Amino acid sequence: MSAGRRTTELRVDATVDQLPIVRVVARTLAYRRGFALKELAEVTRAVDQVGVMLIDVASIGSALRCSFVVSGSAFLLTCAVTSRLCLPRHPDSRWRVLDALTDRVLTTDLAGESEGEREVVVGFVKQRHRFT
Repeated sequence: MSAGRRTTELRVDATVDQLPIVRVVARTLAYRRGFALKELAEVTRAVDQVGVMLIDVASIGSALRCSFVVSGSAFLLTCAVTSRLCLPRHPDSRWRVLDALTDRVLTTDLAGESEGEREVVVGFVKQRHRFT
């Protein structure tokens, strides 16, 4: 791991009532890296979009697994759940919001450990731009 790069991992139940925990961790990490208030709000809102998308497709009892990487001026959030469903595809309104709030959106859908299950992963990159 490089000196300026920090990774934090979090695992919570894939339920809406756990989403505020993910939000607080993301906002705190971005704040500590000097993200401006507008950028913090965008990170928080993007976390909500990713979280709700994944919670909507998560299998019962699945965990929402999140990895936060902060390096230089970049913030990367990657979240995954186990699912039997697919994510809604573009141009779903949640994707449009996520695209507008972030610099890059990342998705993948991998075969899961059990037949018919998959690991659905969504992430985003947000760059610090130093708004005034």
